[in-house]
Amino acid sequence: MSLSYGAKRGDGRTRVDVATLRELIRNLQYFRSLRETANLTEITSPSGEKYSIFDIEYLYECRNRLSTRQRQAIELFLYHNIRERDVARMMQVAETNPIAIYATQGLARLCEMIGKGELPGYHNSESAGV
Repeated sequence: MSLSYGAKRGDGRTRVDVATLRELIRNLQYFRSLRETANLTEITSPSGEKYSIFDIEYLYECRNRLSTRQRQAIELFLYHNIRERDVARMMQVAETNPIAIYATQGLARLCEMIGKGELPGYHNSESAGV
């Protein structure tokens, strides 16, 4: 992915799905550091799709609309990149619990909310891919 200047919240053009959202959140800390150091605000995928960092941040903030387990999995496993086993301990569930599934279910729920227009701060609510 590459980054470019000038994106603003709400001017995005790209649909988002679970797999894409997973990668965007996994890399959000890196994207934020580039925004702060180089004022880069738009991510371009290898296939040319563009994502506003502001939209990614908004979707990450929307994790608070999810169940506790989904929110914790997205925050700890994806965003903070903590090992699944360690996240399970932090969540006080069995270490064999598939934490990634909680994260995937949460991401799917976010995509569903986008599709239903329940996230008005996201740029493309009416045409999001799930």
